[in-house]
Amino acid sequence: MVRAIYPGSFDPATFGHLDVIRRAAELFDEVIVGVLMNSEKSPLFSVEERVNILKKVTADIPNLKITSFSGLSVNFARSCDAKVIIRGLRAITDFEYELQMAQTNRVLARDVDTMFLTTSLEYAYLSSTTVKEAAYFGADISKFAPEYVVEKVREKFAQKEKSKNTIRRMIMSSRIEQIIEEIEEYVESCKYQPLSTTKIVVNKEELEELLRELRMKTPDEIKRYQKIISNKDAILADAQAKADAIIAETKVQVQEMVKESEVMQQAYAQANETVNTANRQAQDIIDAATNDANNLRLSAISYTDEMMANMGQIMANTLEDAGSKYNEFVRSLQASLDAINRNRSELQPQLGGVAPVQEAAPETEGVSLDDDDLDDFDE
Repeated sequence: MVRAIYPGSFDPATFGHLDVIRRAAELFDEVIVGVLMNSEKSPLFSVEERVNILKKVTADIPNLKITSFSGLSVNFARSCDAKVIIRGLRAITDFEYELQMAQTNRVLARDVDTMFLTTSLEYAYLSSTTVKEAAYFGADISKFAPEYVVEKVREKFAQKEKSKNTIRRMIMSSRIEQIIEEIEEYVESCKYQPLSTTKIVVNKEELEELLRELRMKTPDEIKRYQKIISNKDAILADAQAKADAIIAETKVQVQEMVKESEVMQQAYAQANETVNTANRQAQDIIDAATNDANNLRLSAISYTDEMMANMGQIMANTLEDAGSKYNEFVRSLQASLDAINRNRSELQPQLGGVAPVQEAAPETEGVSLDDDDLDDFDE
């Protein structure tokens, strides 16, 4: 796999940047776009915002990654295991600077090469500085960058304008401040000298013009601020009093918060202890109730077994006694029948054809309950 990096500030990303990115993605297996993080500059967008913007507008490129880095491009390339650094060229002036950087990088890292991609003619004039300057003065920048980038640039300048208006109302912003801002923006747009993060290449005439105007405006502004300086003691005293009052109030609030925190901690501790105690007591009650229930059940079973055995014995005895009385009754009845039949036999000639009385029921040998009957009764 051949991997390449495309480093830059991308503040903001333009159609020119995207043209180079898409063409590089067609040439290499993987392209990593490195968003430079430079604390020496004050970019329009933060590093995180620039990374997110690039991810949004290049989401359709599958072999592309967006990340941030700081330091030398060759070190970033090595950390990504990349063999090629992609650089875009717009004009001859870019080539002179970029050639010098490429030769320097070659000396620092001979295993990393630089590939120049000339920007398409329709974007040869375009730069991030041009986009920011046009947007700053309210111009239409939709021809310079994707719609998503245009929206983010407008939002950012709207935020900056709102902040500037607030500052102007508070400190009466002057022309000197405007000139200083122009100088800062001009310095930010300048390119660094090779292998330096502090030295830049500037246009001497433009810088001298700004400094000349700054000197001309300074006397008038000094008079304005002298009035403010004359009242500094009163302003400082008032500010100190307000600061002391805020500090005192804050201390009181902190103490109250500490007390409330201690009370809450104690309440939590007591609540946890109460819950644990209740759980233990509930478990003891449940265990005791379970033991009592088991004991009652065993007692009931024993009592039932005993009662059933007694009732079985009583019934066996009752049936045996009833059998004896029944046999005695049958014998008595049989004796009476025998006597009647004897008398009938004696009187037979006189009674004619009268049938004799049938014998009584036979005796029983006694009534008893077997084991199966007792088992059925137990059930």
